[in-house]
Amino acid sequence: MNTKTILLIIGVLLILTGVVGIGTFYAYQKIKTVHVSSIRAARQALDKHDAAEFQKFVDVDALIDIAAQEILTAQINATIDPTAYSMDEVQRRYDSQKADFVQSAKVIADEFISTGKVTFPQDLTAAQKFFKKSGVNSCEIKSVTKPRHEGNVQTATVTFYNPYMKFSFELELELTPVEENLWRITGAKGFDGYYAGYRRSLKRKLDSLNAPIGRQMDEIFNVKSFSVTNAGGDEYGFSQNLNIAIKADVHSKERLSKIVGNIIIGKDENESFSPFTIDMYQKPQGLQTFNVTKVLNPFIRADSNAMKHGLRKSDIHIEVTEIIFADGSKLKLLDELPE
Repeated sequence: MNTKTILLIIGVLLILTGVVGIGTFYAYQKIKTVHVSSIRAARQALDKHDAAEFQKFVDVDALIDIAAQEILTAQINATIDPTAYSMDEVQRRYDSQKADFVQSAKVIADEFISTGKVTFPQDLTAAQKFFKKSGVNSCEIKSVTKPRHEGNVQTATVTFYNPYMKFSFELELELTPVEENLWRITGAKGFDGYYAGYRRSLKRKLDSLNAPIGRQMDEIFNVKSFSVTNAGGDEYGFSQNLNIAIKADVHSKERLSKIVGNIIIGKDENESFSPFTIDMYQKPQGLQTFNVTKVLNPFIRADSNAMKHGLRKSDIHIEVTEIIFADGSKLKLLDELPE
């Protein structure tokens, strides 16, 4: 009995991205306690590439739908511009991305169940790009807890490690009885933790790659200091505006066009950002002050905390991400890993 093959059954919790788990013998021993007959039957169905039989033991569509909801919501909350943030905007973004996510995941799942492997087309959709770039096919199962009974439902926590992006995450899987001695994996929680871990790891990798680019930017647009003034909220008291005066020393051999960046409050999953653009075409060089604005939105945790408890200067960060020259050339930080 091949340990890697057995672990594919629990690894199907990430079937939306075609993950294959390469676990330890310890993990395998724990997995055996989760209704061996169902696991064995699922393994046999997977070995035979029998999708219909496999579906009896794993509700792939349900897992994909849960993953779409958790991952896309986390992604939207982490990347949407707070100045455009609203419940309607979040729902619109989610609706526009879900179809691609679900469709791509189902294609990946079908291929994996039918052939035991996953391939990606040359031209990737947004969802396919995330699945591939996050390194999910490298995930290893590290441990599985003993099943916990809650009425007619069993739950167990699976700890995964992603060696490609170097982070760990947990999924709590849910098994429900279908008939005597037959349990089916019908749910899971924790896919948003996968996205959070991926995003943290991606930032670490990008920070390393962007360090020399950042030093070049500092030589051209060197932020010396900044001051923050709360200009009050809108007429309904819903949001608040921060006026930020950035003192920077500007020196460039080429004529500048624009400085692009972000105003950031908080960090990691609680990070809030607002993009800014400074028109430099008619500006002189040397030490000078530039004024930009950030909107504090109560829907964003970092912004809400700042509105409730005040804002320390150490809570805010100015990040220059791109310098555009008058001839159209650019100096820009990487926002994704190179191929």
